[in-house]
Amino acid sequence: MILQRGWRRLLGVASAWLAAVVSAAVLASTTLAPAPAVHEVDWLTSPLDLNLRGFNGERFRFRCPPGKPGSGQVIGSGPYTDGSSICAAGTHAGAIRAASGGVVTIEVRPGQGHYLGSVSHYVQSESYEPFWSGSFLIVAPDAAAIPP
Repeated sequence: MILQRGWRRLLGVASAWLAAVVSAAVLASTTLAPAPAVHEVDWLTSPLDLNLRGFNGERFRFRCPPGKPGSGQVIGSGPYTDGSSICAAGTHAGAIRAASGGVVTIEVRPGQGHYLGSVSHYVQSESYEPFWSGSFLIVAPDAAAIPP
């Protein structure tokens, strides 16, 4: 009799645990994943400032306010050094307009042996010849919605 009560109690606890696990699994499968976060940045913020070096292949979204790229804020022409301004590189790549700002999606990449400067969308980027340990690409707006 005592043994039967012990088994019943054990089965009751196991059933409650199993029901909780199943409920959590059902809830998790029906809940939509949140959209990727959009982080607010300014015209001086770089991926290096945000400690993103080493997150190779990962994508991050940033909202740039209206502004103006400054001289020397962009190094490279895609990929850009991870010391470059996210907003200025987004303008150089044509993903946003400086006057209106907007959302820029970047993909973190490993370092490169050299970076070529160019003029694009009224932004002058600088060249850099020695190896730089981290870089990023501006992801085209249409490709930004597709998970990597």
